[in-house]
Amino acid sequence: MATSPVSPPQPPQPELGARRSRIWQIVAIVVVILVVIGGIVIYVQLTRPPSAVCTLGSKNPLIFDQPESPDNTDPATTFSTPGWGIVQQVYQGLVMYNQSSYTTFLPILAKNWTFSTDHFNITFHLRPGAHFSNGDPVNAYVMWFSLYRSIVMNQPPEFILGQNFYLPGLSNLTATPREIRQTTNYMETALSTWNFFAPTSAQITYMKRTDQSFQVIDNRTIQLNLGYGYNGPVAYAYIFSTLAAPVAAAVDPTVIQANGGVHPGPNTWMASNLLGSGPYKIQSYDPATGEVLVPDPNYWGTAAAAAEPWNNVLQPAKSSIQINFQGTTAVEVQDLKSGQVAGASFAYVGPSTVNDLKTTACVTVTTLDDVYSSTAGGWWIYMNQNVPPFNNVSVRKAVVHAINYQEIINVAFGGYAKQWVGPVPPGYPYYNPDNLAPYPYDLALAKQEMNNSPYPLPQGYGPTLNYEYINLGDWKTVATLLQGYLSQIGIKINPVAIPLDQLYVEQVLDASGTCTTMTNVNGGPFPIGQEFYTSDYIAPDDWTQNNAISYGSANMCMSQYNNLTMDSLVIDAAGQSNPTNLTNDYSQITRMMYDNYTNAWLVVPQQFAVYNQLLHGVVFNPMGSGLPFTMVMNTEYA
Repeated sequence: MATSPVSPPQPPQPELGARRSRIWQIVAIVVVILVVIGGIVIYVQLTRPPSAVCTLGSKNPLIFDQPESPDNTDPATTFSTPGWGIVQQVYQGLVMYNQSSYTTFLPILAKNWTFSTDHFNITFHLRPGAHFSNGDPVNAYVMWFSLYRSIVMNQPPEFILGQNFYLPGLSNLTATPREIRQTTNYMETALSTWNFFAPTSAQITYMKRTDQSFQVIDNRTIQLNLGYGYNGPVAYAYIFSTLAAPVAAAVDPTVIQANGGVHPGPNTWMASNLLGSGPYKIQSYDPATGEVLVPDPNYWGTAAAAAEPWNNVLQPAKSSIQINFQGTTAVEVQDLKSGQVAGASFAYVGPSTVNDLKTTACVTVTTLDDVYSSTAGGWWIYMNQNVPPFNNVSVRKAVVHAINYQEIINVAFGGYAKQWVGPVPPGYPYYNPDNLAPYPYDLALAKQEMNNSPYPLPQGYGPTLNYEYINLGDWKTVATLLQGYLSQIGIKINPVAIPLDQLYVEQVLDASGTCTTMTNVNGGPFPIGQEFYTSDYIAPDDWTQNNAISYGSANMCMSQYNNLTMDSLVIDAAGQSNPTNLTNDYSQITRMMYDNYTNAWLVVPQQFAVYNQLLHGVVFNPMGSGLPFTMVMNTEYA
């Protein structure tokens, strides 16, 4: 029999008046809670000390302290952090790093680009209306001039382009000396005399030739053809990183032609004068005291920036910038505390300074990650493998295990550093692929290795060795600690402090072809010493081509590690794009140096950005050379 559905029993419904009563009860409770909270807030505000009122001595210009002056202001020549810092404000290239990213890029003078299927050819379409601060236009012919100028000048940063590009019609690996000389002579004349704003048809035909690195397609299109540099016929994976470097920036042909022209070697006028297409113009520059940059009122990028608000590098400058070359840490700290400067860059920030600034009102101390630390510098102790006692692998092994790395980190760096395994630094692609443990402090093993060497204990190695270290920050403390460590394994060192700029002298050959480290310059010879490297762009080969390859600047006259297999691996890795092959290459590179005890990989000091709390618009980037850790300062204001 069918039955009618039965509704479930319903709870009794309250009367309307009861509902209102409950609502008012809830409201009353909330009001009481808010009154109590408000009373607590008022009490805290009345009883706590008044907060500091942050001030700045100047908001326009923004003033910054910087420990060093630029080595040069020519984009094709500068090869120092302060040099890159000022050049990046005035000059522009085809692309630049995207915000804080070091793997993606923004269009600057280029509006867009396309790759060929095999990635050997990149076609850049230039923005219409781009021009230098004097009104001269930026076109594809100007880019052809600028890029080849860097190749012809052949200054220290040229290798950044030279990995993949070379002179017209030539390959770096196959060109004969005669071909190089003839082409260089022709290019000197062309770059010094042609009118790149209105070239002749014959000149345009030459720039359109297909057998060259930088090929003009039309006046607003240029194609970059990889595979002509010393990396060989490869499509380089980090090509945009190299194009973001100052060496690839656009420079005004007529200005250079009127001031020395183009030839191998530096340009004296460009060394202290700046004229670019960027958001800033130079108002004054004194290599001894400082520089003042002002916004270019006729900056070409204003309209383009309005259409691309996300493109921070393209934006017009908000404030003038004054940078004081102030090398005294105590003065920099006082300037920050007093609000005389908006920010500061330190050659080295010791733990006491960091802790002091962290407790200073109105000063922001931002701890940066490993990539920033590595970019700023990884440090190690080199041992010259060509001279006693370091020509013996057991001695080198004894040294790396005699060092108490954690004590160095705690005592000299206040914990603000980390031990590493080279040659690629922490945070970089393909750092230590096999996760090899950093060399442990093991005094027993160190003594055992000395006893396995020609210099057994207790006598050890007799002569005292000069040890060079940078006269900067707490490196004297490190040198003193090292002196004690090595004395326990029978190696006596005499620590000799040298200025930072003299380290670069130590890295080169003298007129006779002898490494300066092995002469009496600066108190040498120095068969053992402190060495470091800072990045030109974030790529593992930037480091291996300096501290692992036989002719690298941080190896050739220091460790003097010379291994043909290593050289081959470094070059192969630089041109690889296959992740598996790259992992294999960098695994071998790291393992070979690790097992050879080439260097005592020491520390990567922690890096910090330090600035006044009133400073806004700071865009950090690990490759930034501006202050603090910024590519460009155009977005900054107070």
